[in-house]
Amino acid sequence: MITVGFYGDAEEAAMWQKSLAELLPDCQVVDLLSDVGRMCDLALVWAPPPNAFINLPNLKGIILQGQGVDHMMADETVPRDIPLVRLVDPDMSDALSHWAILNALDFWRNGSHYRNHQLQRKWAPLTQRRSSGGIVGVMGVGAIGSVIASRFAALGFQVRGWARTPRSLNGVEIFAGIEGLGAFADGAEIIVSVLPLTPQTTGIMNEDFFGRLAKGAFIINGGRGPQIDDDDLLAALGSGQLAGAALDVFRTEPLPADHIFWSHPKIAVWPHVAAQTNPATAARQVAAAIAALMAGEEPQNRVDWSRGY
Repeated sequence: MITVGFYGDAEEAAMWQKSLAELLPDCQVVDLLSDVGRMCDLALVWAPPPNAFINLPNLKGIILQGQGVDHMMADETVPRDIPLVRLVDPDMSDALSHWAILNALDFWRNGSHYRNHQLQRKWAPLTQRRSSGGIVGVMGVGAIGSVIASRFAALGFQVRGWARTPRSLNGVEIFAGIEGLGAFADGAEIIVSVLPLTPQTTGIMNEDFFGRLAKGAFIINGGRGPQIDDDDLLAALGSGQLAGAALDVFRTEPLPADHIFWSHPKIAVWPHVAAQTNPATAARQVAAAIAALMAGEEPQNRVDWSRGY
């Protein structure tokens, strides 16, 4: 029997048990923090508490329920000598691309303007933006970002991608490294970030970055909150350099009730729901990671601690 220590609520644990049992009949999902959980072979978690992995003598690996690893990097109690595996589920890529496109098209077709005028019973048409050729910049063109970039290109946008290192993606102009960030940003009208949080990406969207974008550009952040300098964002929105922003991630989550973003007329707040983990679609990848780790093999999507993701 393979014992998987799960950190989350009982309903989620039951969903994982059902999905994994269909692929690994000898797998049992238990509460990581329980007595039986302390003898687990593997851990399946998202944002576990500090010291969650202390005194787990049988632990062979940690599998995350999502792609982000910054919270694990920040926790010095997470062991560095066993594999840490990210979840890269195509269903999450689809969901995040839907969310990004939803917000981009709502901006591009002036959805907020028309909703506000509907409340006022005012007929106030605006000149329509061009239907093709708008410049969209996607920051982070890995498993999720490449799907987003390709789908924007299919909609007729002129798409740029920014990555840590050079790569190629059909129909997308790629810029790489900090030295390529300025050219990537120059004149972009919509920015979508799905970057991992690393020292290099912290504060990457700041006054200089916003100033390079087209006047009245729109920011969509589905990466991590600290990638945006909040004060610089508010200043750019106030000056009109930015027309608005859709934010799914924040420096502090949940977003404090008194935070200015909640009531800002140019900011759409989403509660970190752009792409939620679905055990039914992610179970096959988790099962494959479990099988590899139990066999002492290298799992796919293992985190590189030195790289930060």
